[in-house]
Amino acid sequence: MGKQQATGRDQGRVLLVSDAPTNAYQAALEQAGCAVVGVAGGMAALVRLRSTRPHVVVIDQNLSGISADELARLLTQAQDGVPFILIGAHEATATRREQALRSGAYDYIEMPRDLSLLVARTEQLVKHKQSVDRLRAEADRDYLTGLANRRRFRTALGNELERWRRYGVPCALLLVDIDHLKQINDAHGHSAGDVTIRHIAAALVALSRDNDTAARLGGEEFALLLANADEASAQAAAERLRQAVAETAVEQVGTVTISIGVAVCPVHATTERALYAASDAALYRAKSAGRNCVVIAPPAIAS
Repeated sequence: MGKQQATGRDQGRVLLVSDAPTNAYQAALEQAGCAVVGVAGGMAALVRLRSTRPHVVVIDQNLSGISADELARLLTQAQDGVPFILIGAHEATATRREQALRSGAYDYIEMPRDLSLLVARTEQLVKHKQSVDRLRAEADRDYLTGLANRRRFRTALGNELERWRRYGVPCALLLVDIDHLKQINDAHGHSAGDVTIRHIAAALVALSRDNDTAARLGGEEFALLLANADEASAQAAAERLRQAVAETAVEQVGTVTISIGVAVCPVHATTERALYAASDAALYRAKSAGRNCVVIAPPAIAS
């Protein structure tokens, strides 16, 4: 990694899971250029995974409340290919390292004796994970806008609903439609339509947080999946997006507007299909109401 990557988008992120994080471990990893997030206790790691998006997780085997093996199993189920390393005070025998590998870990390292080995192994795994992430991002990216494509959006939507089911964290789905895109194409040409589409994409990116997912679903339809958002914050975000688009003229076109349908889990729906349907129905009402507006889905009817 090197110290030149100590800041910025390419910095390796390491989640250190330990009841008593040792400053020497954190200092050594940070010296190598990593951003380290220490976590006190094993179960907290599952919650922090989403917010920190680590490239590598380092787990101290001496955890209270949950065993390192159980945490390793949960990490394997909860995350999409994030490598983790087990560390501990016991000697790194061949048997112990084999057990670590069978649990899903990439290694077991004796600490503090092999601190330099921990740093080297972490650097290796960070580079590997970053390469995998880049390849996956290319496969999941819309060719015109650089936003997530429909496949990536479906994965993100499933992850957010699973997060709500496991931890009770709400999320919101904004479906966005460019008003009168066909008229723009007919009047100014398809190149102007592409400029308009990229204009909407830029607004989505500008108003998205790191944990949100902005996607182009096809044609003039976009989605913004908001992590940890309730109805009030989702409506506010939708209004900011609508205003930002309407207030900035598009080259070759002029003023462009969007219609937005908003649905929130669990207020409006509690499954991926139902949340999408609720947001889509709200979008239809926004377009029927004259466009350039935000419509919130009605509360779900309890069965």
